[in-house]
Amino acid sequence: MLSDLELNQDFNDLKIVTWKTPEELRLRVEEQLQAQLALTSPSDIAGFDRAFGLTTEGWIPFDDPDGAERFQILSPVRMHTHGVHDLNRWLQRTFRPRRRWTPTLGDEQIGPKDKVIQLRNQKRQGWSPKGGPQDEFLANGEIGTVARYKQQGGWFDVVFAGRPGITFGYRSSEWNEDGGPLELAYALTVHKAQGSDFGTVFLIVPQTRLLSRELLYTGITRSKQKLVLFIEGADASSLYGLTLPTRSETARRNTNLFRSVVREDADQAPYAEHLIHRLSDGQMVRSKSELAVAIELQRLGMWDRCYYERPLDGTVAPGRLRPDFTFIDPAGDPLIWEHLGMLNKQSYRDSWAWKLEWYTQNGFKLGENLFTTEDDASGGLDQTDITKVAQKIDSLL
Repeated sequence: MLSDLELNQDFNDLKIVTWKTPEELRLRVEEQLQAQLALTSPSDIAGFDRAFGLTTEGWIPFDDPDGAERFQILSPVRMHTHGVHDLNRWLQRTFRPRRRWTPTLGDEQIGPKDKVIQLRNQKRQGWSPKGGPQDEFLANGEIGTVARYKQQGGWFDVVFAGRPGITFGYRSSEWNEDGGPLELAYALTVHKAQGSDFGTVFLIVPQTRLLSRELLYTGITRSKQKLVLFIEGADASSLYGLTLPTRSETARRNTNLFRSVVREDADQAPYAEHLIHRLSDGQMVRSKSELAVAIELQRLGMWDRCYYERPLDGTVAPGRLRPDFTFIDPAGDPLIWEHLGMLNKQSYRDSWAWKLEWYTQNGFKLGENLFTTEDDASGGLDQTDITKVAQKIDSLL
């Protein structure tokens, strides 16, 4: 997929957008909201209401309140110009402008038609036209919309997705210096979106060490139909860095509970086996099959002449791949070794067919400067095949 992105290939459910400055990010978000939500302009309030599932009059259909989950903006952080705090205020000013005398809730001035998130697990009295008042349990993380303000009694009615026909009342007195039970939710942190899914997700991917590959995985798997990635930088190549073992939050944690509480090497954290496979020299590889290849290269004294996942740019067909193992022959040309681990899957076979065509166009030929090994249909691996390929490459170096 990364190779396809670098070739500017189109995906039916994925859109990649890049940005370099906060101003450019706002512009790109405006463009994608307009494109993905069918808005007539960056400030089309009526179109924004339609995207929320509101009626033509701007009212929330109480029997179908799930429009609040049709789309969602996500960011890994709260603060900064690309954080949810600034994004929520900006979107509220754009699509939910307030008059000075409009009643609101809390410092965020939450009011009618605002998208909100419940911040506490609590029992709360709901009301439905059929059943009247009834006690319900509201969970932290539920997404809803402020339906209306009731002048008599000073209540704000909120309707939550997944709870048709029932409203919950909130008073301004529930907010204090520590906040309140609701918060704006046009933009959410990836952490708060865990366990939820949305039709279209707009995910902001800034260049920050706070973004781990687990956090990215959580963000991209929140979408059900469409994912728009706003990647900071000139292209999508930064995504590759997030696939590396060093960007795994799990791998950075000391979770090996069955060894001494004092680490043998305080500068290195143990790694979970299902995430990373480590050679004796500390080099990490992605799969056990690649580990077997690397061990054989070590045995034959070839490992110090091998580059793991070294970028390879096309000289004829454009694009970039990252072969499993690369060697440089005496003429300075690359010899490529790809291990094919999941040929029992159609999508993997299709991907390999595309890669093989790319290699062919760029002057690589199987058995000459391109070599492969593969798992069998049951996932087994023949070590003799690995040795033969390694010896063949060694004879060319």
